[in-house]
Amino acid sequence: MNLTKNQKILIGIWHFLPIVGFIFYIIYFFSFMIGNIGEFHKSALEGHPPTAFFQGFASIFLILIITGIASIGIKVFDIIHLTRNNKNDTNNKVLIWVLLFIFTGTISEIIYFFLEILPDKKEITSPNKRIVEP
Repeated sequence: MNLTKNQKILIGIWHFLPIVGFIFYIIYFFSFMIGNIGEFHKSALEGHPPTAFFQGFASIFLILIITGIASIGIKVFDIIHLTRNNKNDTNNKVLIWVLLFIFTGTISEIIYFFLEILPDKKEITSPNKRIVEP
């Protein structure tokens, strides 16, 4: 799979989106909880459920859903990229990467981006053999 430099940059940004989404989720969650302490207390005294609490949770879940979809999309892209680029590999490189993607998630996907997608491998062909330089 030959990717242009702009495509690699865009894919690199997508690889970091789950981390950014998780950080945004944590910040929003705690600011939401701290900002609505007065509403929680007021609604507890009046005996009705806090409506702002449920409205805020809808936006928190939206952040989680977008982050999850981005994470799954990156995982699928990395597995497709891995299988297309290593068709002739006889060792267990593909299996190891897929297991890393499944069990370690975003961290292994970022490492895969820097080790396999980002490097520009130059191909030098000679009459007798094909040499790939890193």
